[in-house]
Amino acid sequence: MKITDVRTILTCPKQNYLFVKILTEDREIYGIGDASLNGREKAVEDLIQEYLRPMLIGMDADRIEDIWQTIYRGAYWRGGNIIMSALCGIDMALWDIKGKRAGLPLYSLLGGRVRERVLCYSHVLGKTNEEKVQKAAAFVEEKGLKVIRLRAGLPSANGTLNNQGHQARPKVEPWDPEFLADEMIAYFIRIRKKVGDKVGIIFDLHERFSPDQAVYIMRKLEDYHPFFIEDPIAPDCIESLRTVRAHTNVPIAFGELYKDRYECIPGIIERLYDFIRCDIIRIGGITEAKKINAMAEAFDIKTAWHGPNDVSPVTHAVNWHMNVSCFNFGIQEDGTVDDTVKKVVRGGPVYKDGYLTMPDQPGIGCDIDEEAAAEYPYKRAYIPVCRRTSDESLCDW
Repeated sequence: MKITDVRTILTCPKQNYLFVKILTEDREIYGIGDASLNGREKAVEDLIQEYLRPMLIGMDADRIEDIWQTIYRGAYWRGGNIIMSALCGIDMALWDIKGKRAGLPLYSLLGGRVRERVLCYSHVLGKTNEEKVQKAAAFVEEKGLKVIRLRAGLPSANGTLNNQGHQARPKVEPWDPEFLADEMIAYFIRIRKKVGDKVGIIFDLHERFSPDQAVYIMRKLEDYHPFFIEDPIAPDCIESLRTVRAHTNVPIAFGELYKDRYECIPGIIERLYDFIRCDIIRIGGITEAKKINAMAEAFDIKTAWHGPNDVSPVTHAVNWHMNVSCFNFGIQEDGTVDDTVKKVVRGGPVYKDGYLTMPDQPGIGCDIDEEAAAEYPYKRAYIPVCRRTSDESLCDW
């Protein structure tokens, strides 16, 4: 079945999303994918429209692996977040087409179910840590959560969510890692006392600390049993991750900033983390995710795919299909999707009592209302940056 067109849908229902729609010779069969790159969506759209669309028209939509390799290797210059996000949108749409042609949900193409529902965690949100401490127990009880997630630093994704208009520059978040380690430890312990011992607590250090600072925090928290510590350090230096792993027994989840399987390999073969948590958009989609999953399974590492509040229901649906069909599933991040987004995107996982489910539909199980999307035009937004209050120097966000 030949590809006849590749469309992009750039929309901002309070958050910028870039969707890909691939049309085929059969007018009834098309595929939907997500190519959103928070803070750089327009660059991804330009790549798809200017370079990838002309190349894809006329190709066989069934040849997913060949198309993936052609985009990844054919440009000679490999990887990078813009290329991998564009590749993801195309890859998802091709898998969606394959499922629709077969009349089967995506998970069936990946081998079929191994579980009926997907354990998830949700974020305890608030404008201050104190606010989050005060509402943590009620939040757990109201939602029926088995696992919650905390984050070092405030506020999360400030500037890209609830976007009100074009931004001229990134917003700045104050952060002093040298002085905030003890505050983060105290924050975690207070939440643990609020929710009790039976609720799992994930603590996202968000690559904000040096190896020695991360080790200090994690060792202090060992007696309070984190479900895992997420991205304790930046991914740039593998020796830093080895140092952290060697000095604490707290479970580690890693990989949010990885861009392909090759970046995952050292940590997988040395078991430097317990959960691999790549963002499926950033690694080129389903085709690459299932390869990373297979490598992780061989080394007894579980999956915890990235899925925060700024990820669309399309990617949440793909995460769900991956999770329900893989043996080494660990847990899934459940980002709360604003009702405005649901006007543009139909479908996606449904939350109930700490788990996610989806009805059986061919392909990914989502669609885009293009008329609704047009009502929410793109508004330039940046990921915020962190600067130390002491000297205003940049530090990791």
